Amino acid sequence: FLPPAQSEMYRRDDLDVMESRRMRTSEDSWVRNGKTHWIRTTKAPVFDKAGKVEGVILIYRDITDERHAREERQRQHWALEAISRVNKAMVSVDDEESFLGHICEAVTADNRYSLAWIGWAEDDAAQSVRIVAGRGIAKAYLDGLKTSWGDNANGRGPTGKSIRFNRTEVHNKLIEEETFAPWLERARQAGIRASISLPIRIDDRAAGALMIYGNDFDVFAAREVTLFEELADNIAFAVQARRLRTAHEQALKDRALQAETLEQALEDALATVAAMLEQRDPYTAGHQRAVAGLAVAIGRELGLSPERLKALHLAGIVHDIGKIRVPVEILTKPGRLNAVEFAIVKQHPEVGYNLLKGIDFPWPVADIVRQHHEALDGSGYPLGLQGDAICLEARIMTVADIVESMSSDRPYRPALGLDRARQEILRLKGSKLDPRVVDACVEVIDRGDFVPSILNLETQFG
Repeated sequence: FLPPAQSEMYRRDDLDVMESRRMRTSEDSWVRNGKTHWIRTTKAPVFDKAGKVEGVILIYRDITDERHAREERQRQHWALEAISRVNKAMVSVDDEESFLGHICEAVTADNRYSLAWIGWAEDDAAQSVRIVAGRGIAKAYLDGLKTSWGDNANGRGPTGKSIRFNRTEVHNKLIEEETFAPWLERARQAGIRASISLPIRIDDRAAGALMIYGNDFDVFAAREVTLFEELADNIAFAVQARRLRTAHEQALKDRALQAETLEQALEDALATVAAMLEQRDPYTAGHQRAVAGLAVAIGRELGLSPERLKALHLAGIVHDIGKIRVPVEILTKPGRLNAVEFAIVKQHPEVGYNLLKGIDFPWPVADIVRQHHEALDGSGYPLGLQGDAICLEARIMTVADIVESMSSDRPYRPALGLDRARQEILRLKGSKLDPRVVDACVEVIDRGDFVPSILNLETQFG
């Protein structure tokens, strides 16, 4: 039934159970018909009436499926941890080269993945892939590595096909594939056995690829593939945002802009970033603009100046920008969030503040974004501010956000309607929400001046 060596080990275990008079449990693998099985063995001594050990009873349970499920959960945990570290790097590192290096370091930090590198597709004659960052215990694999995204010997491997065909390439038995022959020896020396190649898409084109390697076979199952595809999309978003900011900052250095031109450039930059965020999370497409529209309508009802209305509009269209750090699977979860997931979501005002605070706005856009989930009684987040410590624009944004969210479809429920939203803000009036803001919002709703969609910019600012 079992190989001789394993049989002898079991025999010794039997004797140990009888001699020690104690039960023991173990998990072991064995191969039968070319397939690996896992069994959990429980052994206990058998006593006669006089209390003397006369034998041993053994119970075997096939736990192959259980073991595979456990390993799958562990791999998902590793992938999620890697993505969490990457998301922190996205908001803490400025220049692109250092940022990409931090990405690779985050993926390989605990050595679960032996190597991660990022390369850009060059437009040279060889259609080469330029390696710009790489980290991991198998980094020596990259020394002198030549790869291409063209249809040639160096371009038919995982990296080349991922860029050329703009698709994810999963190779769980990498070293057994014929097209991998040019890199086989260096892979063996590095202990590499599996890989996943993920295109980094900029303007819908694969501008480069993220490569991740493992030292075991079958390390990239469907769930990990989905998580790493989300990671590649986040990298593309961050690179685009950084390049946009770099280009904007360079433009400021190259020429002195008039105040009106500067304001328009900032508005355009924020609109672009907001649009990119909405592409990542289709469930909130239009939500930020609708919140901006309602916030401006409330601000006008309160008699705010055109400059403060403009600040409300700009803060509104990016008030959820910090959700770039929240995994899509949490944003689009159809059921209620658990405590850990909600804690991740609650970080988005602070993340948004960190992303925006370095931009020289003429208005307190970053502070409005940071405070839009605060409450008058101090029960909000992330700072727990109370009363007038919360700026008026943020208090307006809070009310607008509640009304628009309740009036629109969400992943976990259909739209509740304006009547329910109106009742809710009246219920919270004076305790969590500013009474003046609530009254102004009710006036806007009752006049029919708001529907859950974007208001025309000319109408907003006259």
